[in-house]
Amino acid sequence: MSPGIGTLVSTFLGAFQGSISVLLTLLAGYIMARRGFMDHKTVRNVSKLCTSLFLPCLLIEEMGPQLTVSKLRDVWIIPLWGLVSTLLAHGIGWVGKRVMKLPYWTIAACGRPNSNALPLLLLQSLEHTGVLDTLSQQGESTSETLDRAKSLILLNAIVQQTFTFQFTPSIMQRDDGRRKDDPEEQDRLQPGPGRLTSVVQDQERVGLLDDHEHDSEDSEETRTNGYGDALENIADQPNIHWPERLRPLEKPLKKAWSYMSPPLIGAIIALILGIIPPLHKEFLNEDGTFYTSITQAIENLGELFVVLQTFMVGAELAIVPSTHPGVLATSWVLIVRFLVMPAVALLFVFATAGRGLYADDRLVWFLLILIPAGPSAMLLVSVAEMVNISQGAIAGYLTIAYLISPIMAVVCSLGLEVVEAAARRVSGV
Repeated sequence: MSPGIGTLVSTFLGAFQGSISVLLTLLAGYIMARRGFMDHKTVRNVSKLCTSLFLPCLLIEEMGPQLTVSKLRDVWIIPLWGLVSTLLAHGIGWVGKRVMKLPYWTIAACGRPNSNALPLLLLQSLEHTGVLDTLSQQGESTSETLDRAKSLILLNAIVQQTFTFQFTPSIMQRDDGRRKDDPEEQDRLQPGPGRLTSVVQDQERVGLLDDHEHDSEDSEETRTNGYGDALENIADQPNIHWPERLRPLEKPLKKAWSYMSPPLIGAIIALILGIIPPLHKEFLNEDGTFYTSITQAIENLGELFVVLQTFMVGAELAIVPSTHPGVLATSWVLIVRFLVMPAVALLFVFATAGRGLYADDRLVWFLLILIPAGPSAMLLVSVAEMVNISQGAIAGYLTIAYLISPIMAVVCSLGLEVVEAAARRVSGV
């Protein structure tokens, strides 16, 4: 066996081991939910806890130290490529929907990869298999490389999250399959003008919104409280009058606040702490005044996110009733997610890396390949419930997609080969 093939095989085995560890974490959550250790309400609440507390803390912990002015100049390509690749994938999904008459959910499934929990856990696994060593800068330890990788992945996740919750609901609500035969849905009062609807705040995924079909405890509560749940979604906004001098700012500020979510707030805090030198010194430097107290507490909470969120993804796959998603729809989305988008990313990096267009950084190049690839985000199930369409086909597709997620080992090994080729081009070897 030649040295080149030997390196490729060892890289593939390392990436495959990392992918298997991700799948086993998912499987643990699936089994525990099937065994009855978690019900629908528990999964929903823990998922909301992950995205409302643990993810913002992780964003502050990992992104803050990397968000200095000089470092932002080097990593601008990550969020830009995340947005461009998502738009491209949605466009490919739309073409497939029009040509093959597929459901609208396939557009969102083609366009929205799992952008935080899965790649973060995969990167952690790659650290232990030695794959990350090849991506480290000179004088940088593997743990420092992993910290940089996490911050870049999370930077992309914020872009993906913002895009998803602005556009995905309007795409998916065009599907047929609304639960019109559900008497609970017929009785539920719909929000009208001047009403405040419930806000779903998720980044990688959210807990499902209702428990009526899955949780007997909730059903009992509904029978006891009568129309309490129906009125919950249409609570009147308090009649608060802004001071006359601030009245012109009322609409813009309310509009801006409507786009806020806990992870986005966490990212803003990370940016403020990272970009303002005095705050960076006091909160993010190890000798800072608040590092051993406030920052350490934030770090402890943030470290809970990755594994727990991946575990809950497996639990949700077990709890959401799934139906056959259709061979054509499933095959098309899997081809886009595991073949087309990785191929696009590989070609993009091969054609542009090391040509002075953006940072000459092996880790950045590798993440540009990893970002658009892999299974669709679990939040598609939550969006489906939010717009009141059937989630069965989506859950069925996602189950298949995550079962074959070890295919990402191939993407990782090919990505590392492309990164090596670009590095040789830079060095002139």
